[in-house]
Amino acid sequence: MLDAFSALSPMEIALATVALVGIVPVVVQYRERSKWFALGYGMLVAAALATNLEGLFLGDLLNFVEHGVGLMGAGLAFFAAAYVHRRKLLEREVETDG
Repeated sequence: MLDAFSALSPMEIALATVALVGIVPVVVQYRERSKWFALGYGMLVAAALATNLEGLFLGDLLNFVEHGVGLMGAGLAFFAAAYVHRRKLLEREVETDG
C-alpha cells in the first residue's frame, strides 16, 4: 500500500493542495464576467490532480487528462477570457467615440 504512495512527489502534492485551496476564493467570488477565468483555473486544478493520480493508476489516461484537458484547456480558457475582455473594451471605445 505504501509503495503506491512513494510514486507521489512532495512538490506535486503541494501543488495539488495549493490548487485545491485556491479554488475556494475562485468559487466564492465567481461572477458572470469571470467565468472564463474560473474555467481556466478549474482546468489547472484538474491538471494538478491528474499529475498526482497518474503515478497511482491509469498513468497514460491521466497523463492525457493533465496535458490535453488540464493544461491545454486552461490555455484556451485564458485565451477566451482575454479575447472577450478585449472585445468588450473595444466595443466601449467605439460607443464612446461614436
